Amino acid sequence: MARFSIGTALGDAFGLIGRRPLSVFVWGLLVLLPSAATVLVMLPMLGELVAAGESGAEPHFGQMLQFQGVNGLANIVQLLIMAVVYTAVMRAIVRPRETGFFSLRIGMDELRVAVVGIAVGIGAYAAVIVLLMLGAAIGYAVWQLDSPGNWMAIAALVLVLILGIWLMMARISLIAPASVLFRDFAFVQGWRLGRGQTWHLFGMMLVLAVIIIIVEMIVVIAGMAAFGLSAAFTDPKNIEAWLDPTNWGDPTPWLMANWAWCAVGGVVLSFIYGMIMTLGIAPFASACRQLAESSAPPPVAEPVTEETHTAEPAHAPEL
Repeated sequence: MARFSIGTALGDAFGLIGRRPLSVFVWGLLVLLPSAATVLVMLPMLGELVAAGESGAEPHFGQMLQFQGVNGLANIVQLLIMAVVYTAVMRAIVRPRETGFFSLRIGMDELRVAVVGIAVGIGAYAAVIVLLMLGAAIGYAVWQLDSPGNWMAIAALVLVLILGIWLMMARISLIAPASVLFRDFAFVQGWRLGRGQTWHLFGMMLVLAVIIIIVEMIVVIAGMAAFGLSAAFTDPKNIEAWLDPTNWGDPTPWLMANWAWCAVGGVVLSFIYGMIMTLGIAPFASACRQLAESSAPPPVAEPVTEETHTAEPAHAPEL
C-alpha cells in the first residue's frame, strides 16, 4: 500500500513558508482584512446596544437588524476569501510552477474547493450530530447503572467520541487538495487516496496541532508582553475607558493617531496568521500529491515490433 511521509509533508509546508514569505503574508492579510473591517464597523453598533441594555432601554429593532446583517455579510465574504486563499496554498504545493500573483486565482479550482468545503462541512456536521446523540444516549444509559465507575466510563466515552470525530476529519482531509490536483470535484479520488491512510493522517494532525499550539502560545506571550509594555506608558484611565463598551465609537481618529503601530501590528499579525494557515493546509496537499504520485501506474514501454525496428543497411562490398 502506498504511504506518504509526514516529514516530507511538514517539510513542504515549512519550505513553502521559507521560499515565499511574501505570499504567506498576503494570504494571511486577505483572510484577516474582512475580520478587521467587520470589527471596525461593528464596534460602534455593539457599543450602542450595550449602552441601551445598561440604561434599561430596549435596543432598537433596526439596530439589531443592522448588526446581524453586517455580521452575516462579513461571514459570507470571509468564507469566499478563505476558499480563494486555501486554494492558493494547495496550488502552491500540488502545482508549484504556478506562482503568479501569489498563486491566487478566481476560477474553477476555487469553485470546486468552495463546493467541496460546503459539502464536506455539511456532511461532517451531520455526522458529528449523530455521534453526539449516540454518545448522549450511551452516556445516559451508563449513568442510569449507578455504578461507582460511571464517571470514568463517561469520560472514556467522551474521549472515544473526540477520537472518532478526529478520525473522520482525517479520512476526508484529502478531498479538497485532490480537487485542486485533479482539477475536478474529487470526492471519489480524495476518498480513494485516503484509504488506508486514516491513522497516518490522524498522526500528522496531532503533530500539526502541537506545532500550531506552540506557535500560538509564543504569539500570545509576545502579545501580552507588548500590551503590558504599552500599558506601562499609558494612562490607566484611558485603558479603563477603552475597555468600557459604552465608550466604543468611531475608531477612525484613534487609528489615524496610531497608524504606524497599527501598520506594524497588522504586518506581523498577517504573516503569523498566514504561517499558521499554511501549516494547517499545505501538509495535506503534500500528502495528496505524494499518494497520487505513488499510486500512478508506471509508464508502459512500447514493445519493439518488426514495423518499428529499422534494420541497418547492408554495406556495399568494397572494391
